[in-house]
Amino acid sequence: MPLMDLANFKTRVIGCSAVMAIGQVISNAIANPATQAAAGIIGGPIALGGVSILAAIAGSIAETMAADELANRMTEGLSKNPRILDNHDLIKAAGEAIGYILREVAKSDRLIAIVETKKLPYPETALSQLAEKTPEYWLDINTNTADLSRGLNISEDQLTRIFSADAEEFDRVTGLTTADWASFVNEFAASEGKSFDAEIVEFVADKLYATFPKAYREVLKLDAAKGGEKFAAMLLNLHQIALAELKELGLQNGEILQKLEAVATGQQICQVMVKLSAIEIGIRDDLAQVRELLQTFIDTSAPRLPISLKSETIIEDRTKDFTGRKFVFEKIASFLHKNPKGYFVLEAEPGVGKSSIMAQSVLMMRGRCVTHFNSRSDGIVDAKIFLENACIQLIQGFKLRDKYPQLPENATANGNFLGRLLGEVSATLGGKKLIFVIDALDEVDLSLQSSGSNVLYLPEVLPDNVYFIVSKRPESLPLPMNHRVFDLMQYDAESRADTKVYIAKRTSNSASIQNWIASHDLSLEQFVGAVAEKSQNNFMYLRYVLNDIENGEYRDVSLEDLPRELTGYYGKHWAQMMGREDDPLLEMKVKIIYVISKAREAVSRGWIAKSVGETDFKVQQVLKKWDSFLRQQQVNGEIRYSTYHNSFREFLAKDETVQSAGVNVEELNRQGMKKRIEGAPI
Repeated sequence: MPLMDLANFKTRVIGCSAVMAIGQVISNAIANPATQAAAGIIGGPIALGGVSILAAIAGSIAETMAADELANRMTEGLSKNPRILDNHDLIKAAGEAIGYILREVAKSDRLIAIVETKKLPYPETALSQLAEKTPEYWLDINTNTADLSRGLNISEDQLTRIFSADAEEFDRVTGLTTADWASFVNEFAASEGKSFDAEIVEFVADKLYATFPKAYREVLKLDAAKGGEKFAAMLLNLHQIALAELKELGLQNGEILQKLEAVATGQQICQVMVKLSAIEIGIRDDLAQVRELLQTFIDTSAPRLPISLKSETIIEDRTKDFTGRKFVFEKIASFLHKNPKGYFVLEAEPGVGKSSIMAQSVLMMRGRCVTHFNSRSDGIVDAKIFLENACIQLIQGFKLRDKYPQLPENATANGNFLGRLLGEVSATLGGKKLIFVIDALDEVDLSLQSSGSNVLYLPEVLPDNVYFIVSKRPESLPLPMNHRVFDLMQYDAESRADTKVYIAKRTSNSASIQNWIASHDLSLEQFVGAVAEKSQNNFMYLRYVLNDIENGEYRDVSLEDLPRELTGYYGKHWAQMMGREDDPLLEMKVKIIYVISKAREAVSRGWIAKSVGETDFKVQQVLKKWDSFLRQQQVNGEIRYSTYHNSFREFLAKDETVQSAGVNVEELNRQGMKKRIEGAPI
């Protein structure tokens, strides 16, 4: 990135910092219980009826002025004001915030996973060194030649969120793209004689993009707690500039203006900044405290236990947009603390988030646990696969390779060898705990095990300090006697709260969803409440429906007509996919998705085409329409397909579902049996 671009980059960051700094002071100053009654319009982070704080101010200025118009005017005035751009305190604050993020990224679990997967040198030292030099580097970038006409790249839907009192609303409002941050990281690293792998740069850029505003506020708050030694004067300056903008526009509501003018000293601004701690700590540290507690049970200095590529893929997929579930992790932590050993069984209906909780548990324990994800879609249903996987993780992770250079011949025939390893490993734990995380016990094929054995041959008796955290549906399975069931379905209120946070978070990060809400004349509260109710706390439903809204699938569908519950969603989508009964391609569509659902492992497009007797091209056209229901993975250089979630496989397995499309299920099953005899993976 040339110097001119760096100057523009820095100018835009400073402008964004200015808007955020004064935005939070203004919104916090008027959005509190003492002024809600006076203003008559503020109801927390967002005003009643979905009107933002900014909209409330805009309504007091002029009937015809929209919130976005006011935001544009204030953003323009704040971000390009020379007194702001020349303010060294503001520059230092931005530089310190970037350095703060680099330090956090340097020790993140995801970065470690990237490094270990690609066998790269650990970049923690290099990133930490850059973090130390960020404030200095940030000051040195010349801003005199910056093209101020570029301004801030903040979309209209983000502008109103800048002034929200809700800390989460700032998360992705930087006015900069990840590509901008990536270029900055590369340029900064090169200036210090360093370079990073492209995937590492991308990860660091993503974190800067997503968390710079939060880190910037943290810098301001820490200083405010000390009396505002560095930035109180800067914030006061910004506040006065913002008030001048509002007065010039003609703020009519005297009570709002009086409240804003009351925040007129450095001390008062510091008080506002300090109050943000109470707002943010519940959100920012919601899982951090539980994560820290879980990590006290394990040896975080030990290497991560080796897990399969498929498990890595599932973990990455299932933890994307992960939200809440604190109460579940607290129960897990309590179980580990109070019991010398044992089985913790997470039980819930399909789609409620069991796999995501299991995947997040692995991340929270930084991979220092034995990990296994059963998956019918991936053909991981055999106890032998689990035993091999678990034994290899224990042997490699606890340095037993000299004793067991290879698995004994009968290691996967039953649980005897695993039991021996557990005894040997438990003797070396030194007060720490050995934890297994195993997902989807209900997807295990029990017909492949000895009659009367526990699922996966799980040991009936465990050594001290050995724990299994497992998940399953609420159905009977042969489990060890000493197990504790945690029924997630009994926590309706907590789950409903988490679904609402998830919907709001997805909405805040999607202009398309926000546009859908606006086009249907809805408030955010109406949308979140209705979709949460329709979901019945099913996160798989939310994933599908929110993706469809984002992709324009429900452009002409009202809120009331959105499908209800996961089976309702499957049924509605099935009807849309099938189209008219006289569709000549109807039978082909059904056959293609049906054979995929019956496959015991991921299958290629060519194999599907051969199985249904159609061309590769036609199969590809149909697969595109089923994309959201299918998982794609690279196997030996080709893309293979499997159903994304087992609940969809079960929906298709119902005879009436497929038969309603006029397809002979018995004939399809006979064809499938023939393929199995011929060696095909179905």
